[in-house]
Amino acid sequence: LDKYSLKANDAILYEKEDIFVDMKGQSDLEYIAGGATQNSVRVAQWILGQDKATSYFGCVGKDESGKILAQKSGEAGVNVQYQFHAQFPTGRCAVLITGQDRSLVTKLDAANHYSMAHLEEEANWKLVEAAKVYYSAGFFLTVCPDAMI
Repeated sequence: LDKYSLKANDAILYEKEDIFVDMKGQSDLEYIAGGATQNSVRVAQWILGQDKATSYFGCVGKDESGKILAQKSGEAGVNVQYQFHAQFPTGRCAVLITGQDRSLVTKLDAANHYSMAHLEEEANWKLVEAAKVYYSAGFFLTVCPDAMI
């Protein structure tokens, strides 16, 4: 925590790459498809127990992190419909565990660049029309408000 001037049990937005680069060298590094909304969708998927009973929309980069995220969500049975952004990398959240404390360090990157055009694609819109429940994080109102309406 000291190396990055972080506090225990904190959750912050972070713009630097250093912590993510350093973490890649950790032998006990674990990747989990996350973000508050995607976590909720994965739990709903687990409760429903039927493969692809849930769908998730979001924006990721055309990079290794985006591939890992899609793989992990797919393994959980979620029908992921990511928009792939060429300019921005996939957002990440480093979770640092120190004793009983958990610190979250989030770099949103591509997650901040979802566009309505992706939602309006015919295959994606059919999923929206067929849905019985909709769920979104509040931060998405600052990203693509038209998609929320």
